[in-house]
Amino acid sequence: MLFIVGVFLFTNISSLAKKNQPLADFEYSKFNSNFKNYNQKIAFTNNLNHNIAEFTIAIADTPKKQQYGLMNLDFLPENLGMIFIKEQPQNIAMWMKNTLIPLDMIFLDENFIVNHIVENTTPQSLAIISSPYNSQAVLEVNAGIAKKYNIKIGNKLIINKL
Repeated sequence: MLFIVGVFLFTNISSLAKKNQPLADFEYSKFNSNFKNYNQKIAFTNNLNHNIAEFTIAIADTPKKQQYGLMNLDFLPENLGMIFIKEQPQNIAMWMKNTLIPLDMIFLDENFIVNHIVENTTPQSLAIISSPYNSQAVLEVNAGIAKKYNIKIGNKLIINKL
């Protein structure tokens, strides 16, 4: 029995290596396409503290998850997104390399207040996308979402527990 399990594991590891995909990166490259990872509720509030939009997001909380982001996805449901959170406010630079769908990028300061929005980014572009202000996080959602829900500079992002 142990021999059969060993052959199975060796065969699967070999097939990964043949695809030129490092074994350590395999899980991370699938993070964005497993919708079970979109498990954190968030809401945007306006200056009257009224909810204006709600989403369920995945949190890219490791360098590898941040590296893959929403790359290679050809579909993202409207109510989903991904947030990239940094340890401290900084000039966050993003790009769309290997990202197949247009996105809105919503930059957030250390208090999770929107400080910049870049709408309708160009898929697969190598152009650098950033905020003119230091940001603690960036939320990526489908292109057109910021306009549809009237998300503006000064709105606050609230993270809710599921």
